[in-house]
Amino acid sequence: MTFIAVAIPVARADSVTRALDCARLARSQGADLVEWRVDTLAEDPSGPAAVARLVAESPLPCIVTVRDESEGGSFAGSDEERIAMWQAANAANASCAYIDVELSTYHTRQPIQDAVKAIAHAGERPAEDRPRVILSFHDFRGRPAGLSSRVAEMWADPGSTISKIVWTARTARDNLEAFELLAGRAKPTIALCMGEHGLMSRVLAPKFGGFLTYARADDHGTAPGQPTIHELIDEWNFRAITARTKVYAVVGHPISHSRSPAVHNAWFRAANVDARLFAISVAPMWEAFKATLAEMFGSSLLDFYGASITLPHKEHAIRLVDESGGTVDARARRIGAANTITRAADGTLVASNTDADAVVEAVGAANIAGKRILVLGAGGAARAAACGLAFAGGSVVIANRTSSRATRVAEELATAQDDFPALDVHAQSLASLATQQFDVIVNCTSAGMQGGEARSENPLPCGVKLDERTIVMDAVYTPAQTPLLIHAASCGSVCVTGEAMFLAQARRQFELWTGSPPPSSL
Repeated sequence: MTFIAVAIPVARADSVTRALDCARLARSQGADLVEWRVDTLAEDPSGPAAVARLVAESPLPCIVTVRDESEGGSFAGSDEERIAMWQAANAANASCAYIDVELSTYHTRQPIQDAVKAIAHAGERPAEDRPRVILSFHDFRGRPAGLSSRVAEMWADPGSTISKIVWTARTARDNLEAFELLAGRAKPTIALCMGEHGLMSRVLAPKFGGFLTYARADDHGTAPGQPTIHELIDEWNFRAITARTKVYAVVGHPISHSRSPAVHNAWFRAANVDARLFAISVAPMWEAFKATLAEMFGSSLLDFYGASITLPHKEHAIRLVDESGGTVDARARRIGAANTITRAADGTLVASNTDADAVVEAVGAANIAGKRILVLGAGGAARAAACGLAFAGGSVVIANRTSSRATRVAEELATAQDDFPALDVHAQSLASLATQQFDVIVNCTSAGMQGGEARSENPLPCGVKLDERTIVMDAVYTPAQTPLLIHAASCGSVCVTGEAMFLAQARRQFELWTGSPPPSSL
């Protein structure tokens, strides 16, 4: 079992009552352990009495930690002050189950080591009731140099029971190294990554036998990237994660706005599929995309079975699968972009595109044939929209800030290819759209996207005519009401939010990954 520990900072003696209330809340929410972070309290003369009360009244087994400034804490006092806190905690009650001390402190300051060993190995209490030592190392700057040797040193130390290594992830790939450490552990181990890239290490700790993971009971955590207890237990279904749990991801940049994890994880849970999907931010370059996805699909530990691909990597997805020797389905090949990668039973990769049919479904097939349609953008989403709408009988105009990209996309789609006929797709400059009118307008740029650089921008050029006969759809779904849709609504147009397209393409992805459609009740 992997425990959920909640770290609660206690800065002053007058904060003890509030901290105990917070710990009781954490227990009610499902936490297994509480870590009393008493960094600054340890420098207060009343600190030992305060920590003794914390331990004596703790509603959960606890860890007592006086974290040094050198490893992200706030303690700048003496060895004697720190030792006094541990001794007071040990004397107070058997609920003081663990003492956390930094590896560097433990091995360079003999008084600290002697005191910790005395607390952990002496006294009249049975061995199982004495505090156990967590030897820890933290690096808030990034992956520490000599990571493997530090872990080996902790594993080899006979005076410690548990090893803890925590660092700030630079990319999602850092999680894989944390999982490898857990898989090869020589004693109970905590291996976690901090920051926006490290969530996977916190959630999947049970899959790899991590001793514990950290969560927060409220809005204030003790390290960047900690989820709340509610998020871990209810949204990630943490208690049901097993060694066989499959892993999926939505990959893009930016990605924090994505609803894919919430939607797919709810579907996995309702359908009793042992899988979790994570949002992974990957820099826009091909090299970053290739390195991340190749390593995740190639991991022998992760059980990585598929990825949902969003801006700006949909064209990269085709290249990745081609270079891996996998299969690109005919629709994705025609579009030149894929939003779904699936690992087949034989281990090969398959690239698919569920966006094209999703756009048609969202706009409504009856609103397409014979209609004049404007698609804004020239990336993977725009390619899919133009292909799907033209294949359904629309006459499509593609416009983009970089006109040459729009021209290239239009020419490719307007050229017959394999079993696909030439499509009625043309390119125009944004400036030429002024005073024109279209039956359907679809935005496939990132303009208006929450978290994007152009979140307040309406991508439609001034002068394009809108009225009650125009259908305007925005592929951006966060926020639901984008600047484009707000403008369209003011003109009386029929507005289609990105939610409709998002759910339509996600349902198709779920079926590609699991072989069955998602539960209809969700």
